Amino acid sequence: MSVIEAMKLAINEEIKAASKYRELAEVAEDNETRLLFEQLALEEDAHYKKLSERLKALKLMSN
Repeated sequence: MSVIEAMKLAINEEIKAASKYRELAEVAEDNETRLLFEQLALEEDAHYKKLSERLKALKLMSN
């Protein structure tokens, strides 16, 4: 697996994780748990953004 393929895989996993945390937040039984899952989703969003930026840079360097 190339580094670009690995980055794409990691990006997809971040998207899935953020989505799962949002689903869990929607069904959380208390406010504290809901806020925790919402915060985790935001952290996954930040990971997605960083990885996407790095992937873009890798693609530019490989051209």
